[in-house]
Amino acid sequence: MRIGVNLGPTGNWSAILAAVQAADAQGFDAVSFLDHFHTDNLEWPYISGWSLYGALALSTKRIKLVPMVIDRLNYLPGVLAKEAAVLSILSAGRFELGIGAGDYFQEARAWGLPIPEAQTRIDGLRETILVLRQIWTGQKITFTGEHIQLLEAASTPVPVTPMRVVVGAGKSRRLIQSAVTYADEINVYADDELIRFAADQIAAAQRPLALSVYVWDWPEDIQEKLATWQALGVERTFLTIWEPFNSLAAMANLAD
Repeated sequence: MRIGVNLGPTGNWSAILAAVQAADAQGFDAVSFLDHFHTDNLEWPYISGWSLYGALALSTKRIKLVPMVIDRLNYLPGVLAKEAAVLSILSAGRFELGIGAGDYFQEARAWGLPIPEAQTRIDGLRETILVLRQIWTGQKITFTGEHIQLLEAASTPVPVTPMRVVVGAGKSRRLIQSAVTYADEINVYADDELIRFAADQIAAAQRPLALSVYVWDWPEDIQEKLATWQALGVERTFLTIWEPFNSLAAMANLAD
């Protein structure tokens, strides 16, 4: 089981840098952050966003950088294409696009963003990834979809390696069923029944596709749970830790 570290919200850059560099040195597979402008709790300042991953790309050597997750509703396809490609270059291919359909509606309302109904958001994410994969060929792309229209759009340079797309499905079974057709990895919440459902959908898809789990609140029997999830087909688990990130050292024995 590969272990990713999901750092809880903080405004302390020094703490973030120290924790990520320690995770890099200790053999963790990936580091992730939530991607929001704010939450209800203003005592949770968010250092997040594309520039954060750029700074970490230049400050680490081997750990993967995987947002958990980018909210598609907050970004136009051109922004996603350009920022992800540049981060691929800065990280020598270690950046993976963790992205979701968008379900933090309070944030969308606060910033005047539209909130489509669930199926529209799911279909919009699928179209977005289809478009991004074409844009990342370095060619001019014309695309007419239900949700995205492009006319000779392009973004260069392209990622240094094929961009891995990790779809954060959360608890949405509809999104899981859609994402198995285009994602490289599906990430779901830490629920055994949901994990089984996702594993069954992946098996039925008959295409190369990984499964990972997102853990916000740790179960007491975390090692037992990791073994159970691995038996169900989970390849990577993202475990959330909180500032001052002291639990990082104790987690090291969980990482392969």
